[in-house]
Amino acid sequence: MDGATQGKDRGKVALIRLWLFVLAVQLLFYVLLRVYVRSQQVERLEHRWDARHPDRPGDSAARRAFIAKAMTGFEKSLRARLSLLVFVLPTLAILVIVYLVNWH
Repeated sequence: MDGATQGKDRGKVALIRLWLFVLAVQLLFYVLLRVYVRSQQVERLEHRWDARHPDRPGDSAARRAFIAKAMTGFEKSLRARLSLLVFVLPTLAILVIVYLVNWH
Protein backbone atom coordinates (compact mmCIF):
# COMPACT_ATOMS: atom_id res chain seq x y z
CA MET A 1 0.00 0.00 0.00
CA ASP A 2 1.19 3.44 -0.72
CA GLY A 3 0.95 6.38 1.68
CA ALA A 4 -2.19 7.85 0.11
CA THR A 5 -4.15 4.63 0.50
CA GLN A 6 -3.05 4.23 4.11
CA GLY A 7 -4.12 7.78 4.86
CA LYS A 8 -7.58 7.16 3.39
CA ASP A 9 -7.92 3.94 5.39
CA ARG A 10 -6.94 5.72 8.60
CA GLY A 11 -9.47 8.43 7.82
CA LYS A 12 -12.21 5.85 7.38
CA VAL A 13 -11.28 4.10 10.62
CA ALA A 14 -11.23 7.41 12.47
CA LEU A 15 -14.64 8.30 11.04
CA ILE A 16 -16.08 4.94 12.10
CA ARG A 17 -14.64 5.33 15.60
CA LEU A 18 -16.10 8.84 15.83
CA TRP A 19 -19.48 7.54 14.68
CA LEU A 20 -19.44 4.71 17.25
CA PHE A 21 -18.46 7.10 20.05
CA VAL A 22 -21.16 9.60 19.10
CA LEU A 23 -23.71 6.80 18.85
CA ALA A 24 -22.82 5.57 22.36
CA VAL A 25 -23.07 9.10 23.80
CA GLN A 26 -26.36 9.70 21.99
CA LEU A 27 -27.76 6.44 23.32
CA LEU A 28 -26.78 7.39 26.86
CA PHE A 29 -28.39 10.82 26.57
CA TYR A 30 -31.49 9.32 24.93
CA VAL A 31 -32.00 6.85 27.78
CA LEU A 32 -31.45 9.54 30.42
CA LEU A 33 -33.76 11.98 28.64
CA ARG A 34 -36.41 9.30 28.19
CA VAL A 35 -36.33 8.42 31.89
CA TYR A 36 -36.52 12.10 32.82
CA VAL A 37 -39.43 12.87 30.47
CA ARG A 38 -41.39 9.83 31.67
CA SER A 39 -40.80 10.72 35.32
CA GLN A 40 -42.00 14.27 34.68
CA GLN A 41 -45.17 12.94 33.06
CA VAL A 42 -45.79 10.57 35.98
CA GLU A 43 -45.26 13.48 38.37
CA ARG A 44 -47.84 15.57 36.49
CA LEU A 45 -50.32 12.69 36.60
CA GLU A 46 -49.76 12.22 40.33
CA HIS A 47 -50.45 15.91 40.96
CA ARG A 48 -53.56 15.70 38.77
CA TRP A 49 -54.77 12.70 40.78
CA ASP A 50 -54.11 14.49 44.07
CA ALA A 51 -56.02 17.57 42.87
CA ARG A 52 -59.02 15.52 41.72
CA HIS A 53 -59.08 13.22 44.74
CA PRO A 54 -58.04 15.16 47.84
CA ASP A 55 -59.84 12.61 50.03
CA ARG A 56 -57.56 9.77 48.80
CA PRO A 57 -53.96 11.01 49.16
CA GLY A 58 -50.96 8.75 48.86
CA ASP A 59 -50.30 5.67 46.82
CA SER A 60 -53.31 3.46 46.11
CA ALA A 61 -54.31 0.85 43.56
CA ALA A 62 -56.72 3.31 41.91
CA ARG A 63 -53.99 5.95 41.62
CA ARG A 64 -51.56 3.44 40.08
CA ALA A 65 -54.25 2.31 37.62
CA PHE A 66 -54.97 5.94 36.68
CA ILE A 67 -51.29 6.61 36.02
CA ALA A 68 -50.81 3.36 34.08
CA LYS A 69 -53.84 4.09 31.90
CA ALA A 70 -52.72 7.66 31.24
CA MET A 71 -49.17 6.55 30.39
CA THR A 72 -50.30 4.08 27.69
CA GLY A 73 -50.63 6.81 25.08
CA PHE A 74 -47.57 8.73 26.24
CA GLU A 75 -45.11 6.77 24.06
CA LYS A 76 -46.87 8.08 20.94
CA SER A 77 -47.09 11.67 22.14
CA LEU A 78 -45.13 14.49 20.55
CA ARG A 79 -43.10 15.06 23.71
CA ALA A 80 -41.93 11.44 23.77
CA ARG A 81 -41.12 11.40 20.06
CA LEU A 82 -39.16 14.66 20.23
CA SER A 83 -36.59 12.90 22.40
CA LEU A 84 -35.54 11.02 19.25
CA LEU A 85 -33.98 14.28 18.08
CA VAL A 86 -31.11 13.36 20.41
CA PHE A 87 -30.06 10.96 17.65
CA VAL A 88 -30.90 13.04 14.61
CA LEU A 89 -29.52 16.51 15.34
CA PRO A 90 -25.97 15.66 16.48
CA THR A 91 -25.60 13.14 13.64
CA LEU A 92 -26.65 15.72 11.08
CA ALA A 93 -24.33 18.33 12.60
CA ILE A 94 -21.35 15.97 12.45
CA LEU A 95 -22.13 14.97 8.87
CA VAL A 96 -22.35 18.61 7.80
CA ILE A 97 -19.08 19.46 9.57
CA VAL A 98 -17.27 16.48 8.04
CA TYR A 99 -18.60 17.37 4.60
CA LEU A 100 -17.65 21.04 4.88
CA VAL A 101 -14.17 20.32 6.22
CA ASN A 102 -13.26 17.56 3.78
CA TRP A 103 -15.14 18.07 0.54
CA HIS A 104 -16.13 21.68 0.28
